[in-house]
Amino acid sequence: MTSFLNKNRPPVFCPGCTHDRITKGLDKTMVDLGFRADNTVIVTDIGCSGLFDTFFNVHALHGVHGRALTYAAGLKLADPSLNVIVTMGDGGLGIGGAHVLAACRKNLDLTLIILNNFNFGMTGGQYS
Repeated sequence: MTSFLNKNRPPVFCPGCTHDRITKGLDKTMVDLGFRADNTVIVTDIGCSGLFDTFFNVHALHGVHGRALTYAAGLKLADPSLNVIVTMGDGGLGIGGAHVLAACRKNLDLTLIILNNFNFGMTGGQYS
């Protein structure tokens, strides 16, 4: 496979935002590591990070604010063979920080990508 990106849903982010580069980097990494679409799940939080589940042709689960990692942990515990990737923003990290610690304590083999754009964009752009 040369790309997991969904050609029908190209990434669209604000000008200057690094999330587009992260999307492309994640795609390249999944290809380089030999991931399969049928064995990969992207779990997302809300906000800009929540768009990631639509950008890739893999299984997806869209969670609620700060809880994406709890869903991902459940998926990984239910099927350890899955490649589980979580995207959450700085706001989701603030709300769900305890879940990050819990996942670390369990030493789960999953990937957490935290997208920090230094603001809570969905509630008016307050500093995060």
